[in-house]
Amino acid sequence: MPILLVCLLSIGLITHSDTSFALQKHEFSGIISYAGFTEIDPKKNHFILVGDTQGTSHWEFWRERDDKERRLIIDEITRREPAFVTHLGDLTTRGSSKKHWEQFDDFHKEFRERKIPYFPILGNHEFYGSNDRALQNYFGRFPHLSERRWYSFIWKNIGFILVDSNFSRLTMEEREQQRKWYIEELERFEKDEKIDYVIVCCHEPPFTNSRVVRPNEKVKAIFADPFLKYGKTSFFFSGHSHSYERFQIEGKSFVVSGGGGGPRHKLSINPETRRYNDFFGGPEIRFFHFVCLQIQGNTIIYNVYRLEPNETFTAIDPITLSKTKQK
Repeated sequence: MPILLVCLLSIGLITHSDTSFALQKHEFSGIISYAGFTEIDPKKNHFILVGDTQGTSHWEFWRERDDKERRLIIDEITRREPAFVTHLGDLTTRGSSKKHWEQFDDFHKEFRERKIPYFPILGNHEFYGSNDRALQNYFGRFPHLSERRWYSFIWKNIGFILVDSNFSRLTMEEREQQRKWYIEELERFEKDEKIDYVIVCCHEPPFTNSRVVRPNEKVKAIFADPFLKYGKTSFFFSGHSHSYERFQIEGKSFVVSGGGGGPRHKLSINPETRRYNDFFGGPEIRFFHFVCLQIQGNTIIYNVYRLEPNETFTAIDPITLSKTKQK
């Protein structure tokens, strides 16, 4: 096990199951890398989530092209200098493409110079093309993940669990390894007195009213259903649907945040025909955005930052969660 990973395990920043999936070792020479766990600034009290920053494929001539909006999103995230950024998957258009990753790096040049830590999960676009080359491009940029497709870490009083919803890219054994590890992490965080909240991040959503992609039933059964059984679980974030949706199920928030710059999806918004009750009452085509969560003691302050036509950002859909420490 690498020395860096041993150190991170010992201070509780990152945890892995011994049975978690790991690739065979690759050479990552010549690939630009991003800051990780050791670069988290303990003085900062906010972090940002963003999803689906991929561009539009050239062959998708009928879809909108949003490079300007994508750059504005990334620049605004950079300007805010969060403690870290979590990416909900589909970082770039074609995971095996050197050109697409170079564009990603170009968009993140200042982000990288400011050493903002980046914690992504794998979306379906990360596997487009040659899987082996795609994963080299991905893990080469994020060496702090130690080639793990699912992982967890603790920041302040929050336990984070980041999972891989690309089930077709996993063997049956790997799927079972991840499932068992996920339950163990939920149990571990539930018992940890220092943790008040648990946040789960997954690319494909268990719930969505998208007219382009469907809710993932396996994600619901394997990740969302167990999530609902624990007291500390608070937010379940996903992307894949290029929109913003927020569902409340048994008092917990399921947020679809896929507004990072991919071509936007239409939603079903008719209350009589849509699949689920969306607690955010927006139009069928929504806005580019990212989500910011701030910690103040035992309170989480949640805001969505919407990109406006005049290229400014407005905070919308606020939520405040507070928990009282038990004596």
